[in-house]
Amino acid sequence: MYTLPAIGFSAKLSRDIQLGNGQAVKYDTVITNKGNGYNKWSGHFTAPLRGLYLFSCTILAQHPYSVHIELMKNGSKISTLYSTTSGQSSQSVVLILRKGDTVWTRQAWNGRRLHDHVGYNMFTGVLISENV
Repeated sequence: MYTLPAIGFSAKLSRDIQLGNGQAVKYDTVITNKGNGYNKWSGHFTAPLRGLYLFSCTILAQHPYSVHIELMKNGSKISTLYSTTSGQSSQSVVLILRKGDTVWTRQAWNGRRLHDHVGYNMFTGVLISENV
């Protein structure tokens, strides 16, 4: 019987951050990083295996600002999240990745500050299947 390799990560911000134009969000507190695909220094997940992956991102802007965050795959925008301090924004997406493909979040436009000290801003990914 074949067992699916355990690959998955969850990371969050531990503090408020200010982002520059197009800057990757570097989630500095790594909760889980099975397979070592997530790099907290770059904010990027690099697929260790080809497969079908599920990614989820949750954001909250720092008061009194708003923020747009893009979910990226290999330099191409997959989706955009928008948040104000009156509400979090979240999104999940399923992607087919080749070994070495990268996924990350970055500042898009109209907003540069993310608020965190209790886990409002998180980035998570997990391998669902190698059969793609």
